Amino acid sequence: MKNKLTTIMAVLTVAGLMAAGPVAYAEYEGDNPEGGKGYKHGEGKEFMKELNLTPEQKEKLKVQREAKKENNKAVREQLKVKMQALHETIAKPDTTRADVNGLVSEVNALKGQMFSKKIDGVFAMKEILTPEQFAKMQEQRKGWMEKKHRGWGKKDQGPKQD
Repeated sequence: MKNKLTTIMAVLTVAGLMAAGPVAYAEYEGDNPEGGKGYKHGEGKEFMKELNLTPEQKEKLKVQREAKKENNKAVREQLKVKMQALHETIAKPDTTRADVNGLVSEVNALKGQMFSKKIDGVFAMKEILTPEQFAKMQEQRKGWMEKKHRGWGKKDQGPKQD
C-alpha cells in the first residue's frame, strides 16, 4: 500500500512539474511592448537591421508581427486556463488518468495550434523578404540559437582531448 501511494505521489509530482513549464511560458509576454521575448533589450531590432529592409518591408513585417501578437495572446490565454484546470484536476486525490485525458488533448491541440501559427509566420516572412534576406535571417537565427543554448547541460567539460 505504501509503495502504491509513493508511486502515485511521484507520478503526480512529475505530471505537475511537466505541466508547470507551459503555464510559465504562456504567462510570459516579454519585457518590451513592441514584440515580446525576441525584442527585449533591442535584440530584434538589431537582428532585423542587418537585413537592410525597405520601408515597405518594415511596414509589412510590423503589421504581421502585431497581428500575430494579438492572435497568440488569445491562444496563450486559452492555454493558461486549460493548464490551470489540468493542475486543479490532477491535484484532486481521486483523479484518474481518464479524468484528465480530455484536458490533456485540449492542451496538446492548443500547443499544436501555436506551433502551426509559428510556421505560418515563417512562410509569411518568406513572402515579404527577398530570398537573400531570408537566407541571411536564417543564418542569424541559427547563430542566435547556438549562442542562446550554448552550454546547456554541459558542466565544465574542459578542453577537448584528441
